[in-house]
Amino acid sequence: MSKIVVVLGGTGLIGSSLIALLSQDQNIAEIRILTRRPLQFEHPKIKVFETDLSKPDASIFEHSDALYCCIGTTKKKTPNRDAYRLIDHGMTLAAASAAKKAGVQEVHLISAIGADSQAKIFYNRLKGEIEKDLLQLAFDRTYIYQPALLIGARQEKRIGEKFAQWISPFLDGLLNEKVMKYHSVKAHELAGAMQRHSFQTGQKQKILHYPDFFEK
Repeated sequence: MSKIVVVLGGTGLIGSSLIALLSQDQNIAEIRILTRRPLQFEHPKIKVFETDLSKPDASIFEHSDALYCCIGTTKKKTPNRDAYRLIDHGMTLAAASAAKKAGVQEVHLISAIGADSQAKIFYNRLKGEIEKDLLQLAFDRTYIYQPALLIGARQEKRIGEKFAQWISPFLDGLLNEKVMKYHSVKAHELAGAMQRHSFQTGQKQKILHYPDFFEK
């Protein structure tokens, strides 16, 4: 049966790669993209819903089978912590809550390595809080992806991240099996992991790290 999916954060590094893959997936009949500003997509499967991402209408999620949460910001773009939290946590949980209310059974979340709701570091703590609150919604299936360094071309310049991407092949080569979860991952590979792990039966809640991304 063809699936209807919803993507939050479709213009970002992961979201854009995911949409490209889902557009070519024969099992996907419709891709609904949530956005706060006008977007142009020329593909028959894609429908754009311009809405208030802090309180999206549950009707947007009707008859949908899965929600992909790829939204996020950066300290450079959003230096205020309250505003940062509103985007990463607020918009993610608002979409997930609306999806749950509409009967969506499956949710996928891009988080980060080191996510911990008790962490002292703001970023790690925030990611952990998002994971915790999402799991409490109790979807039939919840998949959380915790990548380390993401490799890909971003629209904004990040000097520190660019250097990290440059040196990552050397650092990745030093990792052994016990710490392989810190291996860098390409954006399209992570998007592919989300696609592969969609609509599976079995485990209801799963947190995936680098080695897990390539399993099905």
